[in-house]
Amino acid sequence: MRKHALLVATALLCLAFLSGPAGAATTIDPKADALLRAVAAHMQSLSAFSVTEKSLVDRVFPNGQKVAFFHKTAIKVARPDKLRAEAVGDDISGVWNQNGTAFQVYDATSKAYVAFDVPPRLAAALDMAMARLRLVGPMIDLLADDPYKSMMDGVLEAVYVGESEVGGKPCHHLALRQLTRDFELWVDAGKTPWPLRLAVTDKTLHGNPRTLVEYADWKAVSHFPAKTFAFTPPSDAVRVKLAAPAPAPAAGPKP
Repeated sequence: MRKHALLVATALLCLAFLSGPAGAATTIDPKADALLRAVAAHMQSLSAFSVTEKSLVDRVFPNGQKVAFFHKTAIKVARPDKLRAEAVGDDISGVWNQNGTAFQVYDATSKAYVAFDVPPRLAAALDMAMARLRLVGPMIDLLADDPYKSMMDGVLEAVYVGESEVGGKPCHHLALRQLTRDFELWVDAGKTPWPLRLAVTDKTLHGNPRTLVEYADWKAVSHFPAKTFAFTPPSDAVRVKLAAPAPAPAAGPKP
């Protein structure tokens, strides 16, 4: 990961349910479904919020050994088109910033950054950024216009595991399954259904690596100062050019 100056997305925005292929029969536990709908509705209702996340990301070495990398990320979001994520950790130190249609990613280790235009909505902007940077970028589902629909895309099974605790807070433990990934979500059992912990197991990669994220200090706010999402690269930063996006397929006669 250190070889690529801009591979900082793994821990910067780890708040999503990454969609997998559908097509098989689904089994959705009503209690799990009700909690997922509550989480989605709550997140959709927020105009702006901040959260701190601590993550453990497995990397599988060529010899098959899983090695854990730890990160901490401070995230601020203002719908419909602003986001700032500042991450530090074992293998990353950088900033992701969206302000309207402007998107920047800065890597403090290499002092390199990229800047490009994105659609003026968070989910679409993150989708484009991940495609341009060839990375997996979470947090998209909870920022979607319809978070429940986005979270459940590709889910084959969702079950209520039971009561649990995260950071001293009682919570509900859910498990979701897709063809390519397994998920676990811990939801605050208090008055507000905040996500407190997320675990993702990638079944498409050797060793089935796991990402575990814990969320703390959720704060719903009415707005952030405009300067929160202003990005000015350091004077010694070097702008890196991205390859042009692949052209869309040419239209042709339908079969």
